[in-house]
Amino acid sequence: MAGTRVNIDLFFKDKTPAQVNSDFPQLLPAIKAAKNKATKINEGLANEEMTVTANYHICHHDTGGACEATHEI
Repeated sequence: MAGTRVNIDLFFKDKTPAQVNSDFPQLLPAIKAAKNKATKINEGLANEEMTVTANYHICHHDTGGACEATHEI
């Protein structure tokens, strides 16, 4: 069965997760709700794909630094 696969990668310059949440209060709850309805592709089969992920981290690549720990949404 075919399905819709959605990938979103957003970078908010000079914003902490709390600031992003206050700027876009509907963003994280909407991502959580969508994640709760998502399923893995070919779940239980040898070619299963993990397609139920949503996370964020503080990224320092623009200043030459490393990323901080990843947090699940």
